[in-house]
Amino acid sequence: MEEFDIQALLSSNEKTLIRLLENYATTNHVVTYVLDNSGDLKSDIYGNTHGNQIFSELVESKNMNEITDKHVDYNLGYADKSIRISSIGQIIGRVCCVKSLDSPLNDTPGLLERQLHEHCEYLKRLIESISRLLIDNHGIGTYMIKYPVEVDDIIDELNDDDNKALQQLKKLSTSNEAIISAIEYIDENLDKHLTLDQVSSKVFLSDYYFSKLFKRETKLSFSVYLNARKIQKAMIILKQTSHSISEVSDELGFTRISYFSQTFKKYTGYTPSEFRNEDYLEI
Repeated sequence: MEEFDIQALLSSNEKTLIRLLENYATTNHVVTYVLDNSGDLKSDIYGNTHGNQIFSELVESKNMNEITDKHVDYNLGYADKSIRISSIGQIIGRVCCVKSLDSPLNDTPGLLERQLHEHCEYLKRLIESISRLLIDNHGIGTYMIKYPVEVDDIIDELNDDDNKALQQLKKLSTSNEAIISAIEYIDENLDKHLTLDQVSSKVFLSDYYFSKLFKRETKLSFSVYLNARKIQKAMIILKQTSHSISEVSDELGFTRISYFSQTFKKYTGYTPSEFRNEDYLEI
């Protein structure tokens, strides 16, 4: 698997992007920095961080996710914009702008937030434009990290308890926009044979990062979640319609009825026929 190296991009060509971020922060009196998709800091912090004591402490501890999630509690204005590399169709991270709400220039409600969003939008476009030039000059391979397939990752997926996956769906909760979009796409396309590559590309993430993010946010691997959703819908169809088991299998994108029946039993403990015929079974 491969992942885009945002840190290599920022440091490329004698740190062109880093110098631009630093100069922009100084000129516009904001604090800027770049995070990867996991929320890890991939650049230095540019601009004056001394206007807010708590902000300075968070910056010192590199606790940038705390700023993202709780900036209002810390009296900070905050905005960010996703950075997308068009040549690979992936979001690789986000540029962030922060400023203390204690500034005397912040009397107009909402003005600072709008200004920070405008700063982020400008920096996003700037970074993406320069990135295209750097990639054209140096080649996309310069900025890609190749990861070996980890045995631990395979074991983690095997350890998913299939017969508990349906219960996990009931309590699933995430605020991550990429995962919410992925789940919506899956739910709208349960009749298709979806793959990890297809879904990750829909939310502009690499399959490597998307796989890890999906497991972190849902507590289920992509494949287990997908099958659980298909079986959950199959349970409803079996109880509420007279469709044959073969028709249900086809409606949910299974290539063979035998595989559908096998998967159904693995997730529910019953064959499709047993489930349909047992009136007391709850969905």
